[in-house]
Amino acid sequence: MREVVFGVQDGVLTTAGVLAGLSGAVSNHSQIVLAALASTAAGALSMGAGAYLGTRAETEVLAGEVARTRLAAQRDPYVVQEALLGELEKQGLTREAGYRVVQLLSTSPHLLFKTAEEKVYGLAGAMHANAALDGLVMGVAFAGGALVPLLPYLLVPGNGAALGSALGATALALFGVGYFEGWMAHRAERWRSGMRFLSIAVGAAVAGYLIGLLISPLGAASG
Repeated sequence: MREVVFGVQDGVLTTAGVLAGLSGAVSNHSQIVLAALASTAAGALSMGAGAYLGTRAETEVLAGEVARTRLAAQRDPYVVQEALLGELEKQGLTREAGYRVVQLLSTSPHLLFKTAEEKVYGLAGAMHANAALDGLVMGVAFAGGALVPLLPYLLVPGNGAALGSALGATALALFGVGYFEGWMAHRAERWRSGMRFLSIAVGAAVAGYLIGLLISPLGAASG
């Protein structure tokens, strides 16, 4: 879900920004489309590679942490038992009940550590991440999101009409991603998720545009 939402959102906003900027600077419709396609290809590859490298680095760091913790647990299993007992108390068990659970788990050192790995160290879920899959999903999601504002430029003649259609499609896509996230989370008012996602994304885009306006005089002065 993280890679899909991040990839689609970034693909939609980045490509819409490129198209909007080029439409104001370039009159040739074909050049705008080609530049946006090149930006989409570069963005998809960059996002995919970034997701792959990020997930792989995280997994390798966690694997090292698990190996270090297991070695420490083998030397002094009492530390793991105490940490797990404390976590069970935090989650509502009495110390006596938690102690019985820990004693039962201690009959299998492997099961004891696997439980502590999840409850105490929070490492279990992240260890199963697939770097290649994350990279592929991120890249495909970015490319799919980029097609939303790009398709109007492929179908609608004229830069003005194409830009208006692209911005409308962008807003609908951003709302749709938020609505989908609300549906996946089983929220009752999914339209609120859509509006929140749309407002945050548009806010980020507007902030970027304003920053561009603020620094544009610096470019003119240096020229």
